[in-house]
Amino acid sequence: MFTENDSEILKISKPLKKININLVLMAFLKDIPILKRLIDTGYTILLVIILSAIVGLILAFPVKLLWNFVFGSLYKINWFQAWALNVLSSILLGHKVSSK
Repeated sequence: MFTENDSEILKISKPLKKININLVLMAFLKDIPILKRLIDTGYTILLVIILSAIVGLILAFPVKLLWNFVFGSLYKINWFQAWALNVLSSILLGHKVSSK
């Protein structure tokens, strides 16, 4: 009843059905307002995290240059260590906002 070509067609069509179901599911999830809002919020949070990391690494460059200029004969640091130094100093010396 089935030939080899038919079995090959069935093997190919099974993954296609899964892809179509996933696309339909994603379209269905985007039609629900609360889930669409949740997905959009997730993308926004991811974008903020990525941009914060990029800005943090850019701002770490002057710290690296200054540290290596002042303490270069004792200990040199790389970009990641300069970024960690920025984070540590902002935690320890961060300004406190008073609402008086």
